[in-house]
Amino acid sequence: MNSQTLQLFDLTGRVAIVTGAARGLGAAIARGLAGAGAQVIVSDILDPVEKLGEGLHFVRADITKLADIKVLIESAVTQLGRLDIMVSNAAIPGGARAEDESEDGWDAVMNVNARGTFLCAREAARHMREHGGGCIINLASALAFVGHPTALAYCASKGAVAQMTRVLAIEWAKYNIRVNAIAPGFFNTPLNAGLMASEECMKPIHAKIPQGRGAEPDEIAGTAIFLASDASRFMTGSIIGIDGGEIAAGGYTDAVLPFIYETL
Repeated sequence: MNSQTLQLFDLTGRVAIVTGAARGLGAAIARGLAGAGAQVIVSDILDPVEKLGEGLHFVRADITKLADIKVLIESAVTQLGRLDIMVSNAAIPGGARAEDESEDGWDAVMNVNARGTFLCAREAARHMREHGGGCIINLASALAFVGHPTALAYCASKGAVAQMTRVLAIEWAKYNIRVNAIAPGFFNTPLNAGLMASEECMKPIHAKIPQGRGAEPDEIAGTAIFLASDASRFMTGSIIGIDGGEIAAGGYTDAVLPFIYETL
């Protein structure tokens, strides 16, 4: 690969924030951006599970609290001099059968996954538009496009993130702010450890993925680097699926339906 091509993906001199980055996909994205040359603020309400490597800096923040988000962005600017990339990864699982979903359960999921993502984007954009632009990457989900029984709140929240991404991309293009999203499918992360411990639970999950497996966290890093870099400079409002073909397959196959019916 020649140097000109490599420069397209080079993030040297850029500063990023990744929320929900103490573990799982957020940690993988943060490591990937740092590996491409960025200085990265690792943000979470939890302590990182691994020692932070070169280019990674931890700032505790709760994205349901606007004051925390403001401090988070100010930390990037004061400690590292700027903010070029905001990756809104922080999210919580949740959901139930529609008739069993509680108001509190619904509000908790939407508060983190949809409202928190919006607040991070809005506050980051307020800085970026005054400094020549930037890049916002939201984490949607394959379940933004494919319904899943017993996950009403989560599916709705990620659908909101997908549409939010499109609208923000349109509104903020004039500020040279690009807004895109990644829609992960099933990843082998600590969040899914309970499911992965059960072969019976994993059978229907793998059955609806054409590649027949879950992804490893590091498999998301390349897409994050691409969206954050000049390699995607004419992309905005796009949502990239990393799902082993799950969205393309409609989320369900004949092999998975028996398992789904057993849960209803």
